[in-house]
Amino acid sequence: MSDKFTHIGDALSLEQDGKVVSLRCWVHRKRGQKELIFLILRDSTGQIQAIVKKDCEAWKEAEKITVESSCEITGKIKQDRRAPTGYELQVTKLKIVGLSAAFPIQKDFSEEYLRKVRHLWVRSTKLVPVFKIRSKIFEAIREFYTIKGYYEIQSPSFTKSASEGGSTLFKVDYFGEPAYLTQSWQLYAEALMFGLEKIYCIAPSFRAEKSRTRRHLSEYWHHEMETAWMEFDDLLKFQEELIIFIVWYVL
Repeated sequence: MSDKFTHIGDALSLEQDGKVVSLRCWVHRKRGQKELIFLILRDSTGQIQAIVKKDCEAWKEAEKITVESSCEITGKIKQDRRAPTGYELQVTKLKIVGLSAAFPIQKDFSEEYLRKVRHLWVRSTKLVPVFKIRSKIFEAIREFYTIKGYYEIQSPSFTKSASEGGSTLFKVDYFGEPAYLTQSWQLYAEALMFGLEKIYCIAPSFRAEKSRTRRHLSEYWHHEMETAWMEFDDLLKFQEELIIFIVWYVL
């Protein structure tokens, strides 16, 4: 982000109280009164309540702006216990960057409906934390293996043979030749570990198994590791250390 603009998460602090800041953000919620318009603004770092007064030059834009519109907004940060996050933005300037059409998700809907508008649902306050946690878990895994002296390996997504059951392969046409989506990096890992000794990967796998449960996935992300010299007890200890490290890192 440009030095001219501040993230909401950085604005929510006593150090910013009373200072004028400029934000690039989206309108999460909007409600109005006769003399005031309240906007809940969000970016990837948090939310803040903004107040636009009727005598402010930003009033006309505030009347026009809709939920999920993108905007550039300037105002003074003020600590206020009544505000949802303890701080509010007293708006002086408002520029609409992209005006949003009517946002279809206004309340809780069925999962079936939300899947149809998933490109909109992924920005919700329910799913954004999920993606943040997922990203942090991947980061923790990589940090752990780096500390342990492992090399990250990226194996091909196309393969000529199965590493698991042959009936669970997704077959694709690869320039006139049959190929399959990978089930595991196992075949590559068993060859590579004799040169690198300690290796791991984070990658998707594909298994064409018919659904057995509501949680059964044909595509999933996982991490795998191979080590040339490791006893079974050492492996169990290693797994415990990894799980503890991930939980500590994420929390």
